[in-house]
Amino acid sequence: MADKPDQRHHAFYFADGTLIFRAQNVLFKVHKRILADKSLTFETMFYANEHAGIRPLRQDRGSTDDKPILVPEQISDTAFELFLSVCYDKWRPDSSQVGESVVVELLELSRMYESQDVRKYAIKLLSFTDWYTVKPIDLASIALKYQIKHIFCRAFRQLIPLRINDIEDSEFELLDFPVWRSLFRLRERLDIHRRIVACEPPRLVHSVGCEDHQRCHDDWRQLWWNGMGRFLLDGRNPQSFDDAILQFQGLSYGAMSPECWRKMIKCVKEGKAFLHEDDLVDRAVQGLADFIIREPISDYTPFS
Repeated sequence: MADKPDQRHHAFYFADGTLIFRAQNVLFKVHKRILADKSLTFETMFYANEHAGIRPLRQDRGSTDDKPILVPEQISDTAFELFLSVCYDKWRPDSSQVGESVVVELLELSRMYESQDVRKYAIKLLSFTDWYTVKPIDLASIALKYQIKHIFCRAFRQLIPLRINDIEDSEFELLDFPVWRSLFRLRERLDIHRRIVACEPPRLVHSVGCEDHQRCHDDWRQLWWNGMGRFLLDGRNPQSFDDAILQFQGLSYGAMSPECWRKMIKCVKEGKAFLHEDDLVDRAVQGLADFIIREPISDYTPFS
């Protein structure tokens, strides 16, 4: 079967273009200066002859349709088209229409060609795209490979509730050891904290109108263990703190003073014990991201 013939791109094949690229079976004829303005790699490639010791681009490369500069095979023509749209500051597609693979290819192009503008746009797509269909492990792997801190933090948070037995062996290889170590240590700390909260009710502060402090106190402890303790430690379906509170406040409060009950529900909602879980997660995620991710410097000095 004969190879599919090359086609000139409908928008990025300029009559006055100075360089021809081929991505898949699509030809792009573009302007050297535009690419050099947006890419350190192209700046070096095109103007290296002005700097001793660096070999410039071959003079015949990219001069005709049959001698194009080849974009790596793993990059689709759609991704290269998007790359050029950023370089030329032209049309942008609806972010919801850009698939995961194209965004990843665009990130690869930004790294390959050292283009901060393209990187920023790819990260923007990554940030605003509906990624519910992408596994958190895959998203974290992408963020690690391309050193994107806020995306990694978002993905790592989504890893926390995953069941270990549901993770495929091949998926463990996608993330480095420090990530898994941090995740397992964080989960253990969260489990310990959850058990403490479930077993130790907040100190009851009685209302002025409470007539039987001891009975109110006993019922409060019993309510906490039978309610909040069960919701948080349910072996089949443990609840989040927020969901547990919603269910807890709907319980019958027994012999407790109504005012004491309302006061304690307010205390529980505002309690530091419940906020401590968020603090544990925030510190673990940020500390790990700061340790393993070094986002590239955004500026560079062009040759000309």
